Parts: sequence; structure tokens; C-alpha cells
Amino acid sequence: MAERVRGWLTVGYAGLSMAFFFGISLPVMVLTGSGAFPMWLARKAWAPSCLRIAGVRLDIRRLAALPDGPAIFAANHESALDILAVVRAIPRGVRFVAKRELFRIPVFGWYLRLGGHVEVDRRDRARAIASLGAAAEKVRAGTSLVVFPEGTRSPDGRIQPFKQGPFVIASRSGVPVVPVAVSGAAEVNPKARIAVRPGTIRVSIGPAVLPADFPGKLDLLAEVRRRIVEMHRQGGGLGGDLSRHVARRGVEGSEDG
Repeated sequence: MAERVRGWLTVGYAGLSMAFFFGISLPVMVLTGSGAFPMWLARKAWAPSCLRIAGVRLDIRRLAALPDGPAIFAANHESALDILAVVRAIPRGVRFVAKRELFRIPVFGWYLRLGGHVEVDRRDRARAIASLGAAAEKVRAGTSLVVFPEGTRSPDGRIQPFKQGPFVIASRSGVPVVPVAVSGAAEVNPKARIAVRPGTIRVSIGPAVLPADFPGKLDLLAEVRRRIVEMHRQGGGLGGDLSRHVARRGVEGSEDG
């Protein structure tokens, strides 16, 4: 019962505080046409306060210096708290690649759209391909992105195979991919439950992987996933199956994108 109450408190606070920070950010976004200020607020105020309400301690492990210029931060996906943890852990203004359905949520969707985040329609192949091209252009122009290549939260805490879309963006833009391993979040907030138990979420940020060092996007994908699995295990997580890196067609994270 206590975990469920804490979960509802966290959800309620996250929603209300997002609306509050969105209201503060809106005039700045309209005047500047940039999502930099709301992401700064998210990193400095929104994410830390939400994690505090949830009773979560964040253990950040930066294993190498971040590359200069824009980068794509690729992270595994354990729970709904991952976004908060990653935003707080990455010392840089970032944008997210998110499924189209999230852009339809009141307030949250408006925040994503005005903030310059990238919308992907995974039900329409032509639109998905176009959105990948737009994302690559955004990255080349200097915007760092956060992607969750599994496409959805892991059902068992293990890192699932990755979809190719984020690595298409990396290959087209030519920017470094930074592996990020999130561990402990599944224990704090199990999938499909509005329940939060106090605990520690570990975020490990590894050395950048350069697309130019690999002959194709699948080789890049495999190396990034291998590093995330390794860091996940080092952080106390379950890791993942290294015999299959790419998701099969017809499932979340399909080879189509």
C-alpha cells in the first residue's frame, strides 16, 4: 500500500510540476524558438524534485568525458523513472526521440512539441523514415538526442534487442553515440505498476562510440548494445542476451526502424 501511495504521489507531483515548469518556460520558448530553457529547468529542478518525491537516490557514474559537440545518448529502458534519471545525469541540454502517442498527451505533448523533441510515428513506415531524416538533420545542426533503442520498457529488467532507427540517425548524422546504462530502476518502479519503493537508480555513462569506426549501422548497434549490457551488469543489473542484438521484425524495435 505504501508503495502504491508513493507511486500516485510521484505521478501527481510529476504532472503538476511539469505543468508549472511548462508555464514558466512557455514565454521563453515562444520568444526564442528554442527548447533549451525548459530542458535546463528539467535537469536542474523538475527531474531532481520528482526523484526526491519518489524517494530515489541517483548514483551517477561518468566513465569518460563527453564528446565535444552534439551526441546521441542511447540508454536501456527499465522503468517510467528512466527519463527523470537520464535527464538529471546527462550534464547537457538534450532532446528526446519519442513515439507519436506521447505528443498527444495534454501538457506533456505540448511540452515535447514546443521543446523541439523528435516525434516518430512507428505505425507508418514512410513517416517513420522521414522522421529519422529530420532527426539526423537536427543532430547535425547541434542538438544532442536521448534515445531508448529497446523501444519500450523491459518486461524483466534485462536489456532487450535494439531497433535500428536510432543508429540510422547516428549513421546519417555522423555524431558519436554515448552508451548509457540504467540499472535499479525496475526494482524501484516495476513495469505496468503505479508503485514506487525507495531505492537507488544507477546511471552509467560510457565512452563515446564513433559511427565512422564501423562499416554499417548494425555493427554500430551491436557495439553500443554490448557496452550497455556490460555497464548494466557492472551496475548490478541483469545485463542482456549478447547472442541477438537486433529486434526481430513485427515486434517493438523491429528491423524496419
